[in-house]
Amino acid sequence: FPRNKIELIKHRLNFYSYKLEGRKPIINDFYYTFGKQITSNEFNIKINKFIGYEGSYIYEGDAPLLKCAIEIYKNPEMDFRESYLFKFYKKFQPKNYGQLYDLSKKNSLYGLSSYIDFKPWVNDFPQDNKKSKGIFGPIDKNEIEHRFIRLKNLFYNIDKFGYLPTDKDIIKGYLVLLEDDYKFLITSGHHRVAVLKAINLFQKDKYNKVLVKFETKRSNIKIVDIKNIKKWPALISLFCSEEDAMEFLKKFSIN
Repeated sequence: FPRNKIELIKHRLNFYSYKLEGRKPIINDFYYTFGKQITSNEFNIKINKFIGYEGSYIYEGDAPLLKCAIEIYKNPEMDFRESYLFKFYKKFQPKNYGQLYDLSKKNSLYGLSSYIDFKPWVNDFPQDNKKSKGIFGPIDKNEIEHRFIRLKNLFYNIDKFGYLPTDKDIIKGYLVLLEDDYKFLITSGHHRVAVLKAINLFQKDKYNKVLVKFETKRSNIKIVDIKNIKKWPALISLFCSEEDAMEFLKKFSIN
């Protein structure tokens, strides 16, 4: 999964900042709370409700993106090789779902390759021919530098222009409804969330609420409800049990 060098150069030059001057952000004051009916594709959520596409570890516990964003906030001139993110990639190199999501060995999803994108509420069976690469090693150092620079540029751009979500680059994903709470599973915008959360830690109340949008390109799912777990594709296909799917879901729902 080599990182395109031209794309890396663009980020080194903060090329995308040139598109921020004078842009008009989406304005939407609708604030979602658990159980509330959603009336539009865009809505605001609490900043602590985000979970990454690979589970909660991206923003909880070791939290490689968030920890790296905090480091950059404290020391904008640091080298990416000194970052927690760099060390995380070197240390965290899961070979299967058991290691990636810390599943019990009896879980039927344990042996799935870490390079497969599979979620019981989306897929009936794993698609072995479709490989994906998440935030874990081994990986070329260009990939690590690419993520590091993206975080660094976001701090600079938000400081200069403010946070200006538009239809093209708003944080996207879908809701995961739990028994009495919700999470927003990100499909696009992991780096933006990491930076906004880091800023919020040091500038209290700066970004308590963040505007998001339902994903329409990468997924047609808007809401995953734990109450409908028996109707999830992987359970209907009998690929995994409700117990296995429930353990997997919990990796996306840590508070």
